[in-house]
Amino acid sequence: MSILTNLKKDLNFIEDIYSYSNYTENEFSVEKKKIFDEFLNAVEEQLLKSDITKIKKVSAELNALMEFYKINSLKDLPKTDMYCFLHTDTYLGKNIAKILENVFKKNGIGNVFIETSSYLRTSDFEKFSFSLSELAKKLAETLKEYKSNGYKIIFNLTGGFKSINSFLQTVASLYADESIYIFETSNSLLRIPKLPVKVDDTIFIEHFDLFRMLDLGIYNERIKKEIYKLPEILYLEIDGDFIISAWGTLVWQEVKENTYKERLNNPISDKIRISDYLKKQFEDLNPFERLQLNKKIDDFEKAVATNFGYNPSSLRFHELEGKISKIYKYEFYPFDGDDSRRLYIREDEDGIYILDKIDKHLK
Repeated sequence: MSILTNLKKDLNFIEDIYSYSNYTENEFSVEKKKIFDEFLNAVEEQLLKSDITKIKKVSAELNALMEFYKINSLKDLPKTDMYCFLHTDTYLGKNIAKILENVFKKNGIGNVFIETSSYLRTSDFEKFSFSLSELAKKLAETLKEYKSNGYKIIFNLTGGFKSINSFLQTVASLYADESIYIFETSNSLLRIPKLPVKVDDTIFIEHFDLFRMLDLGIYNERIKKEIYKLPEILYLEIDGDFIISAWGTLVWQEVKENTYKERLNNPISDKIRISDYLKKQFEDLNPFERLQLNKKIDDFEKAVATNFGYNPSSLRFHELEGKISKIYKYEFYPFDGDDSRRLYIREDEDGIYILDKIDKHLK
């Protein structure tokens, strides 16, 4: 938002920008949207023709980035690095991110992507809290993937809404290698290295299946009975439903991944059983395969809970035909990628799904 307010005077813009900071596109009147659209176009043109001194003056975020890399032109940013613009779920936030994306690309920097979460705006506390939970999950998964591919994670915490930045500082303490911050037009960059944070995960281990249900959005009587055993900071209640809070999600994603690599998930639904044979097979899988299998079992749990209204293409649960159908009734894909293996499922006389074994594609 500082880019808009800092260029407001230069571009003779008379509207109060902060009054519209939480507006979505639909909340603008046709006339007001036209006025802001013209202003946003002028902002992009101004940034594209400005020299580095002007850019650093109007954008504290870009100033911090330039100081971090010790460069004097956006063209000099490393082209092998990835740049993520996290913006609020608002009309101005979205457009500022698009402007920065265009400015970067027109300066030859193509590895840019934009990220947000629905309702990531401060006008509604409940929706904002829900949005932070979704964002926490998304960031935890994304950052782990980049980390596993050898990337160093840097959080630029300059600018933005204070309520979001305080959350990002917590995310950074768990998942970033370093955080950077600069005060407006200062050239003194504050660099905060990753601190050796150890989070007590006991509560997550003790109530592991409860957190799994909250994570999957499976609501039943068990949740209603057990949820209040958890510290209030770890969950949110919205319209009678429960979700893991943003702070809980940050820790849960770490606990979940580590645990999924070690042990096979127990069934949540009483309509699912796991055979002893599959339990033995699990022990022979490598940690990555164990993680994938447990995630697919979670997908199957959600599919059963929704009467198969949920059946993602990555799971591909379906009924079998041909000779194999005389032994197994269903199958799903236990691993991602080009893996030819399937998880075969029997169904007993009570309609219980028995996850029986992993095998090659049988016909």
